[in-house]
Amino acid sequence: MLCPKCNFTTFDYADTCKKCGYDLKAYKESKGISASKPVSKPAPKPERKIEPAPIDSGLSELSEIAFTTPAIEEPSIQAAEASFDEGFAAPPPPPPPISEESISEPAYESLPPYPDAKSLPKGGFWIRYVAAFVDGIILLILQSIFGFFIGMGVGMGSVMRGGIPEEGQMLSVIIAFFVTIFIGMAYSVFFVGWRGQTLGKMALKLKIIQTNGEEMTYGKAFLRWIGYSISGLTLGIGYLMVAFSKQKQGLHDKIAGTYVIRL
Repeated sequence: MLCPKCNFTTFDYADTCKKCGYDLKAYKESKGISASKPVSKPAPKPERKIEPAPIDSGLSELSEIAFTTPAIEEPSIQAAEASFDEGFAAPPPPPPPISEESISEPAYESLPPYPDAKSLPKGGFWIRYVAAFVDGIILLILQSIFGFFIGMGVGMGSVMRGGIPEEGQMLSVIIAFFVTIFIGMAYSVFFVGWRGQTLGKMALKLKIIQTNGEEMTYGKAFLRWIGYSISGLTLGIGYLMVAFSKQKQGLHDKIAGTYVIRL
């Protein structure tokens, strides 16, 4: 329906215009409009019967057990005093301090440089003979040089003091002999104790080690040099033992407890 005043469209059941407020009752009577506001009624809800659930006897018993308050026994006076004393008991003593000595000591024994020394390839008689020949040439050169200067010095000293030349020569020979022995001992002990190799053994890739797989020491090197002297006193039999020994050991090797291995 249109308002005759402002032409605003309004509902037929409205008595006044929503826009200008014009009274529409006379206009609706003249037009024969008698509309009323529709009233909506809610639909009736279906009735629903609620049946009580069956009560399980087992659940009822459990609920009774769950909600029952257990009886709390009051502690006795002696138990209360004991727990009170335990709360104020002295703490246990601290553990003893760890000494530095126990920390510094290794937890295991280290293996030697050659743990399988017995199974290593050994140097035979001839290759050791060649190494000894090379060492002999080097020693001969060193002993000749030292012996020459020492003998010349002793001889000249005897002549300058007015001594007999023959006595000076004898003295120079004796001193040169001991110097030769000392040079040979120093050469062998130094190189063998230092790295287990003389110059001849270095050239032929041989090395002297202890039978327990440890490296050589100067004490072992000196003991082996004494074994050399004993092998020489047996007319070379101590050296020949290298050719017939299973581990290629000479008499000097057995005395010092050494192997000559091939690198």
